[in-house]
Amino acid sequence: MRIAIIGLGLIGGSIGLGLKRSGIPDLKIIGIPRREETLRQAIELGAIDEGTTDHVKGVVDADLVFVCTPINLILPVISEISKGLKKGAIVTDVGSSKYEIVSAAEKAMPKGSYFVGGHPMAGKETTKLDAAEADLFKNKTWILTKTSKTSQKAFDKVAQVVGWLGGSVVDMDPKTHDLVVAGISHLPLAVAAALVNSIAVEAEKDLMAKAAASGFRDTTRVASGDPILGVDMFTTNRKAVLKMIGSFKKALANLEKLVKEGNGEKIREELKKAKQFRDQIFG
Repeated sequence: MRIAIIGLGLIGGSIGLGLKRSGIPDLKIIGIPRREETLRQAIELGAIDEGTTDHVKGVVDADLVFVCTPINLILPVISEISKGLKKGAIVTDVGSSKYEIVSAAEKAMPKGSYFVGGHPMAGKETTKLDAAEADLFKNKTWILTKTSKTSQKAFDKVAQVVGWLGGSVVDMDPKTHDLVVAGISHLPLAVAAALVNSIAVEAEKDLMAKAAASGFRDTTRVASGDPILGVDMFTTNRKAVLKMIGSFKKALANLEKLVKEGNGEKIREELKKAKQFRDQIFG
């Protein structure tokens, strides 16, 4: 089986490392980065077997193609490689928004090839190849999307490879995915960024920075991510993000009201409700 990985940053590199470590026989990993320097680094790290910076050349014989580029490049890349895909080839992506990508990608697939939208729920603040790790997806949820055009055989093949990486597949339709991810991934970034920026304009910001400890650090961790990724999230999943920002504003306004009233009992109820739901998720 030949698997091509377009984009060798944190996610693409981790996919390569994980597959190389999986021990699956007769598995060839082809890396397709933008730069020759990244190609050499990926080979040295053991993330790929061989590679090229030519997208079309790299996918010619691939059975499965992972598109691991920034969100705004996923569709242009798919359009570019479509002419090089062999019959039966499967293309999947790792973008954190799905509806727009899946709708366009399914139309871009040449006859006899298939697209399955994907989104691994794993990552770090840094997106560079040198942060890649073979176990990044172990015991992590990997969402795969299904539509009326999705080939079950192609879906099952992508799910099998996700399993080789240690991931656990959850299937969703693209619109449901986008709302779910807006709530548990995109909204936290919006809240963390707004929280940091609200502190950064205060007159006592320097003292606040010195006093900041683990609570502030943990609450704002995602604000340290690559801003470009955030721009892509908010612009390609705008409707769902705005819906969740609206929900957050209502919850915050309700808490603000209780604080103004000095209603300790109601405040306790709100905090208890939040604790119980979070504890259900993380234990």
